[in-house]
Amino acid sequence: MFRKPHPKRSEHLSSSFDERQDLRNTLLAGGILTAGLGAMAIASTSQTLALQIPSRATIILTIVSLLITFSGLLALRSAIPARPLAYGTLIAYTAIITILVHLTGGPLTPVPALYLVVVVAASFLLGIQGAFFTAVLSIIGYAFILYLEYRGVLAMVPIWELSFSPEERGPLLVVNWLTLSLPTLTTAFLAGTLAERWQRTNQHLRESERLRAGLTDMLIHDLRNPLSSLMGALELLELTDRADSAEGAAEEREELLSYAREGSERLLQLINTMLDLSKMEAGRFEPTWEKVEVAPLVREVAKEASLSASLAEQQIELRLEEPLPTLECDSQLLRRILDNLLSNAIKYTPPGSTILIHVHKAGHHIRFNVIDQGPGIPKAYQEAIFDKFSQVRRSDIRRGTGLGLAFCKMAVEAQGGLIWVESEEGKGSTFSFILPIHHREEGGD
Repeated sequence: MFRKPHPKRSEHLSSSFDERQDLRNTLLAGGILTAGLGAMAIASTSQTLALQIPSRATIILTIVSLLITFSGLLALRSAIPARPLAYGTLIAYTAIITILVHLTGGPLTPVPALYLVVVVAASFLLGIQGAFFTAVLSIIGYAFILYLEYRGVLAMVPIWELSFSPEERGPLLVVNWLTLSLPTLTTAFLAGTLAERWQRTNQHLRESERLRAGLTDMLIHDLRNPLSSLMGALELLELTDRADSAEGAAEEREELLSYAREGSERLLQLINTMLDLSKMEAGRFEPTWEKVEVAPLVREVAKEASLSASLAEQQIELRLEEPLPTLECDSQLLRRILDNLLSNAIKYTPPGSTILIHVHKAGHHIRFNVIDQGPGIPKAYQEAIFDKFSQVRRSDIRRGTGLGLAFCKMAVEAQGGLIWVESEEGKGSTFSFILPIHHREEGGD
């Protein structure tokens, strides 16, 4: 049984720039809230709405909070990673809110709701994991303050001239703590989930934009070559027509027509590949099932590719472990898959090397291997190269649209097969795919 190597899960919710920008916005919002806290401290006198908030302690807390805000903004200008800095900032703000809760009357006021603001900020900075971390930290901090007030270690600050005895109303403090804890955990889950979903969507949009930006450049590059060959051949052909009497004119015209035909075929093949990929992605492509003799087809494809290989000073070697059974597949798709893999091998294999095509029966499948002696593919790219418009970004590798391998993957999977690559840098690559010998209709046995 053949299985495609399991892809590594590596999902980045946001780029470093976005993380730093979000943290900067959070620090600015913290500064605005701190300014409000300072205004409240200044207004908190016995003559102002009967507030009994300790002004001196609150002003000191305001100054500390502002220092944290400015320190965080300065740290963002350095090379400190954004995520550790975000965790440190959120811990500091949570500690300040916990002290503020005590100074402003604890369970007698809505100030503990500020914990929810920090949890929401954590969800956008650090995802659901950071949101739950901040929520748990907030719940523990609030429980600690209530416990100290209950034990009499801290005297509860009377607000609005309301007296409250924590020692006598312990159950009420527990209810108050639960009233904060449940919404805080719920907010962490909902805000964290929504933030991660938004960040994934944002990541996909950035990736789509990157692909869109590179698509025009790649298509122009690959469409220009066959068009240039075609136009150049036609212009030279026009010149030879004017000198028809010259010796060897007929042979030269035939050669130019051959160049023009080759350029046209390359252009048509690229356009057909793009159209077929679109159909496959939309689920509108249906293979034409037929019984195919594998060995003659592979020999034919290898013979057609041998001219390009010889021009690159390479050889194509066949290793067919016959007898090979008749294969139920789409013969045109199989030809194009092999042609793409061979073209890929010819492009990356150095002169004087041999490209091996190895075909054999493997259980209920036929396995095709195209083995080159090229520079190899870094592990980081071995999954991505089968994606549409994906490229290996190396200076020693010629560029392309990245459509060939994407077409191979979709064409193989459309026939119920699997395709993968095994490669080591400096030791070449082996592109393998398997197709089931017998096509089974959907829902069949």
